[in-house]
Amino acid sequence: MPSASVTHTASIDTDIDTAWDHMQQIDTWAGVGPVSYAKNARHHDDGTLAGFDWGAEVGGKTYSGTAEVVKADRPESFKLDLTTSEIVGSLSAELTPTGDTCAVEVTLRLSTKGMLSTMFFPAIKAAVASGFPQQVDDLAAGF
Repeated sequence: MPSASVTHTASIDTDIDTAWDHMQQIDTWAGVGPVSYAKNARHHDDGTLAGFDWGAEVGGKTYSGTAEVVKADRPESFKLDLTTSEIVGSLSAELTPTGDTCAVEVTLRLSTKGMLSTMFFPAIKAAVASGFPQQVDDLAAGF
């Protein structure tokens, strides 16, 4: 099945602990990669994000999916597995302190699992690759 991976790093004008706390809010992830919107957050007792429901709007159609946290190493790294009927992948964030601020490196990996997404994957890949750096910059600006 076709797959794609894209990474971008952005500076965050806050300390690493505050950035980590912000990553536990689902609104942080809306607008990054295929995640058009996020809802129904699930958190662990300690406040760490466990997962959420999300939707991807591709070619005028909305695909619903789930995001499950598969790695949460406070305050350095965070990984979500993304699943829809047509596409699977992951979003990961690595935080690095830079004095009183920090940097975030976000990586998106996508692959197809359905026939429809396989046919349209070149367009999906191009759209994700062209918009991803700005999405990560926007994510960082929202901290």
